[in-house]
Amino acid sequence: MRLAIPTTLRGRALLAAAVVIIAGLLYLLVSLYIVNTALVAERNEIEERPEDFGLRYDEVEFSPRDWPELTLRGWWLPAEDAKGVVIRVHGLDGTRDSSLGLSKALVEGGYSVLVFDLRGHGESDIAQMGAGIHEQDDLRGAIDYVLTHRGAEPGRILVYGDSFGGAIALMTAVDEPGVVGLFSDSSFTSVSDLLIQEVADRTRAARWSATALRPGILFVANTVKGLDINEVRPVDSAGLYEYPLGLAHCRADERVPLFHLAQIREQLQEFPHMVIYEDCEHSQGWEDYTDHYEAFLLNYFDERLGL
Repeated sequence: MRLAIPTTLRGRALLAAAVVIIAGLLYLLVSLYIVNTALVAERNEIEERPEDFGLRYDEVEFSPRDWPELTLRGWWLPAEDAKGVVIRVHGLDGTRDSSLGLSKALVEGGYSVLVFDLRGHGESDIAQMGAGIHEQDDLRGAIDYVLTHRGAEPGRILVYGDSFGGAIALMTAVDEPGVVGLFSDSSFTSVSDLLIQEVADRTRAARWSATALRPGILFVANTVKGLDINEVRPVDSAGLYEYPLGLAHCRADERVPLFHLAQIREQLQEFPHMVIYEDCEHSQGWEDYTDHYEAFLLNYFDERLGL
């Protein structure tokens, strides 16, 4: 015998199902909004130029590897009788003029330097950020450029990156045989480890709401944007290097706490050239400890070239 479900009970079930569906759609829509907002770089203007530091330079353009439709823009800063070439990668929302004084120190130390704006940053073409995935092709394009257009020699190319740029450098240089040295300042271990804080900072969402949205953000980023954020793990790449890395971090860093450096250090095959600076905030080691930082960095690069 079949029992009839009371209309009121059936109506309540349908209403509950509708509420769940609507809530799910709203959750995904909010997640999509967050992803779209978080993956747009803040395009800051270039405020300083090489001539402000007495540097010779050329304006340059090149494309990311396998992205001919995009144009990245930068400066080539040549050194007299250069020992090698240093490619610098700036941090999130940064530009090629970030810490130009450090670039000057590298040039005066005998290294030609390429600084450039990542996609969506500075004067490079507007493009969706890749959460550290697509930006690896930006750095690969820079390596291709110095090899094909600036006479750089394989085995005499070095990479420097700070913060987001340091993470990109860690994930990229390991697969580039022409690169023989990497200095990473204030890198994080993985994007997913910083996701909640970065979403809260970049979208002004409350931290609790960013935490609740984390599964939706990861799902939307993967299915809609094609970005598997869980794969952005510089800490795993660090363990693949067969030569010593250069590492720097600030002990008072709240944005990327010091434990990120400790976890990266644990993965390394070779003992690194590593320095921890006291009482400085995120990626401020050069600004607060300029003389020591420059000497430490140049010494690392010189050693990597056997000088």
